[in-house]
Order: sequence, then C-alpha cells, then structure tokens
Amino acid sequence: MADNRKYYYLKLKEGFFESDEMLILQKMPDGYLYSDILMKLYLRSLKDNGKLMYKNRIPYSPEVLATVCRHQVGTVEKALKVFEQLELVEILDNGAIYMADIQNFIGQSSTEADRQRAYYNRIKTEKNSIAETAGGITEEIEAAETPRLPEIPAEPKKKTSNYTTDFEEFWKAYPRKADKGQAYKKYCARLHDGFSPEELLQAAKSYADSCRVNRTEEKYIKHGKTFLGDSTPFIDYLPKKAAQDVNETADDTNPFRT
Repeated sequence: MADNRKYYYLKLKEGFFESDEMLILQKMPDGYLYSDILMKLYLRSLKDNGKLMYKNRIPYSPEVLATVCRHQVGTVEKALKVFEQLELVEILDNGAIYMADIQNFIGQSSTEADRQRAYYNRIKTEKNSIAETAGGITEEIEAAETPRLPEIPAEPKKKTSNYTTDFEEFWKAYPRKADKGQAYKKYCARLHDGFSPEELLQAAKSYADSCRVNRTEEKYIKHGKTFLGDSTPFIDYLPKKAAQDVNETADDTNPFRT
C-alpha cells in the first residue's frame, strides 16, 4: 500500500550551536536542559510551519509542554522566558507559540519511499567515503612500512684505455708501476726507433726477473719512462744479437753517421 503522507525533518546548519543565542543559552544554569526543550519544540512545530497550537485552537500550556518534552513544569516555564528574551520564540496573546527562524530548518518529503531513498543514499555515500578514506590510509601505511632500500650508485663507466694492447702487456710485466703516461710516450718513441713490441716486452720481463733475483727495493727500480728513455738502458736486458741489430739499424738511418 502506497504511503502518500508527508514527512518532516529538522535541518540544522553546521554552526547552529555556535550561534550567539545557543552559546548564551548553554552557558546558563540548566542551559543544556533548555537547549533540549528548544529542539523538542522545533520538532513539535514542524508540521505547522513553526506554530505550536493544538489544532489551531488550543495553545500548549507549560504543563502540556512539560509532558511532551519530559521535563519539569518549572524548567519549561523558565525555558520559555529565556527563549523569548533571546528571540528564539514569540508567544502571541492567544497562547500560540511561534518558533523563530523555523523556516530555515524545515525539510520535508512527499512519500515514505522518498524519505527512505534519501536515507539509504546518504548511507551509501558515507560508506563509499569511508572506503576511499580507508584505502588512502592503507596506502599511506604500506608506504610508511615499506623500508626504503639505499640507492645503489651507478657503476662508473670504465674509461676507454688510451694505451695499446702491446703496451698494456708490457706494463703488466714491468716491475714498477709509476708514471704510466710518460712511460707510454717513451714506449711509442722506442717503437718509432725500430724496436718491436716483443723486444720491449722481453726487456721488461728480463728486468723484472733481475730485480726479483737481486731483491731490488722498489725505490731503486727504474721508472718505466727511465727504463725506456732515449739512452735506451733497456737494451742491457735484450739478447746481445737483438740489441746489436737494432743499433746497426739505428746507425744506418742516422744521416749524421760518418
């Protein structure tokens, strides 16, 4: 069976209890009792647009209001006087009580179905809001609980070698690793003089063997640039025939040879 009755409800603004009237009211002795009575009068007056008079003929006496509000008669009488002073109500000569500003608080629905639909929609909206909030909190907690791993610095790129493979092999065999760049320059100069990579490598190995056998302290081992210097001390560590051949070749190409 369809329900075509109208249902009324009280709409209060968020700051209702922060208004001057309500702050003053609740600061009074028994002020919270007065505010409870005020709410009940608002609700009782909704159907008649804020007017309290039974069937438009019989006014609500303090005794009747005490019954419907479930407060003592003396408390209701004091509350009505306070309400008048704060202009929350207006009591006419015929006993009718009008609730001030009630039109700002009245809401209504045409049918029971409308009322229920609005109610369930309100619940659904709140559930969705709670779920979204909970999801956001969960993500924040998970993010907070997940330990941050230290960032691993990227491995530096290996610099492309500026040295030839032959020289690297020579350098690996040479007994003292110092001033590699200058040693490489002398190495290239000796190649230009006609010495082969194999001969220079052999000289490095022989010199290394000599240092090892003689237990030469490192500070007395020649730097590579000295070992490969223009005076060619490395020749002493080459087989005699090879050294002689190189010298002869060098002499043949010397334009100042007599």
